[in-house]
Amino acid sequence: MSISFEENKTNYGVYGFRFYDTLPNDVANLRVVGKEEIKLGDTYNWHGLKRKDIDTYVFQYTLSGFGMIEINGGRYSVKPGEAFIVEVPSNHRYYFPQESDKWEFIFLTLEGNEASKCWKYIEVENGSILKVPPDSKLIELLFEIYQNTKEQKITDAYYASSKAYQFIMEMYRFARNIEEVENFSIQITKALSFIRSNYHEPITLDDIADAAGYSRFYFIKQFKRKLKMPPMQYLMKIRIQKAVELLRSTNSSVSDIACKVGFSNANYFNKVFRKTIGVSAGAFRENKDIIGIDHLIIDNAAPCNLTTRNND
Repeated sequence: MSISFEENKTNYGVYGFRFYDTLPNDVANLRVVGKEEIKLGDTYNWHGLKRKDIDTYVFQYTLSGFGMIEINGGRYSVKPGEAFIVEVPSNHRYYFPQESDKWEFIFLTLEGNEASKCWKYIEVENGSILKVPPDSKLIELLFEIYQNTKEQKITDAYYASSKAYQFIMEMYRFARNIEEVENFSIQITKALSFIRSNYHEPITLDDIADAAGYSRFYFIKQFKRKLKMPPMQYLMKIRIQKAVELLRSTNSSVSDIACKVGFSNANYFNKVFRKTIGVSAGAFRENKDIIGIDHLIIDNAAPCNLTTRNND
């Protein structure tokens, strides 16, 4: 296997997969995954009939700013909380318009007949432009695939294919409205996207409010009304969830994991982790198979509650 990539910042990169083990075309697989930010002066213009890659299927989700897509005889802006799906080749064009100051997005490209079937189904049922909340399972999975790729955890065609199928199933799940979709305002959507993109950075409440375009006081009020918890509690929820994932799936030290999820002080991280989970991060790692945590549930009455399962 080889992964070709270009990376312009710590938080951005585009990764292309080329596997020595070639799977049949009826099997879905990852082709490209990336996260980019296009700014004033940058050129970004993709035409579906002028690309070198063929029989590929793109899902692109806006995190902040906006871009444009021309498809099916119409011209549409793709704002935060919105995604588009396209098949290559097909008659479409998506690009960075002059009237936008930036376009930050995360995307993946799949290949294979199963991806083709999914994209056709989604287009018939929902259209080519999709409104997807940033805290949905579909977008959470998209970030997970990007992060796994960035950390070189997707090591062969078979594992990549399993991730492609997982994404396709979440696409079907979303299209069939199995997951209840919350109708967030564009400002709250921007805030949630900002948190999920930057939870590992030392971001503040003012940073999140600025990303949303609200004043600090008004932002807190609106966020609590929609999410049933304060913004910083939501940020802490994401950080602890990511820490749990890293403790279960990596051998990184507790100090390194604390840094990776946005804590500058490992002692403070352990204090928050113990308060949330009930044990220290080190104890959780030693007993992770016994504890058996499936989900973290945070409400506005307590720092964290746990949904656990019994191990037979």
